[in-house]
Amino acid sequence: MKKILAIAAAGLLTVGFVGCNSKGASGSSEAMDSLSMAFGDLYGAGMGQQLRGMDSTINMEQALKGMEYIANADTSKNFMAGLQMGMQIAQLYQGIEQQCGMPINKSLFMKHLRDAIMSATPMGQEEMMALQSKIEPLLNKAMEQSPKAIANKKAGEEYMNKLKSDKNYTFTKSGIAYKVIQQGEGINFSDSDVVKVNYVGRHLDGTEFDKSGENPVPFNLKQVIPGFAEMIQLMKPGSKVTVVIPGELAYGPQGNRGIEPNETLIFDIETLGVDDAPKTARPNMPIRPAK
Repeated sequence: MKKILAIAAAGLLTVGFVGCNSKGASGSSEAMDSLSMAFGDLYGAGMGQQLRGMDSTINMEQALKGMEYIANADTSKNFMAGLQMGMQIAQLYQGIEQQCGMPINKSLFMKHLRDAIMSATPMGQEEMMALQSKIEPLLNKAMEQSPKAIANKKAGEEYMNKLKSDKNYTFTKSGIAYKVIQQGEGINFSDSDVVKVNYVGRHLDGTEFDKSGENPVPFNLKQVIPGFAEMIQLMKPGSKVTVVIPGELAYGPQGNRGIEPNETLIFDIETLGVDDAPKTARPNMPIRPAK
């Protein structure tokens, strides 16, 4: 695209001088019309390639509407300053929808944004920091109320209720359910241990989302999701279990890569002993997500 812009700029200089030397309003208009068509062809070819390269499924008509809106907008510094900030807001809208699973209330957002901008008394730094501290709990609440989070929570509760009739499963006070496949020997692990583990992580439909592979993975129990840490502390070296972890003790309403909000997860776990050399975590390891 840089090359296309360079060619277009060179063309502008050349044709521009021809247009300026043309005699009469009619000649000048014809030159400008020719210039307009040439630029339209050149930019259209280049931008068409760029759009298709970005996303093969992009809707060209919708993309053109966006281009025309910006291209035909007021070019005063006031409007352009607002336009740049508007693009930031559009990105915020998109990010919140992706994270929460539903769109932000744009009318409420814009009303409060307008009131804050036009306020005769600008908000102080301390007020802004206090407001910022409220965002995370409000964001979590919004994620919990998303249709996908509600559906996954319900599906997990139904799955857990079915397990209650299976005498092979034990339920803890926190809410995890586990079935012992093989008893280990020795003493239980503590939360200060780094434990070597073989594991497979599965969705409720049985599909795998992660596994340890050929070699056991060392886990620092203070860094893994709560349900996983609790389960390992109920185990001894050589133990094998299947554990079902509800969403609130797994990745919660924020989910993780490939794991939906409030999703209940199943892990097959084998503990091999204590280790003091943790490996680098992969995306869907049961590591506690960063806040």
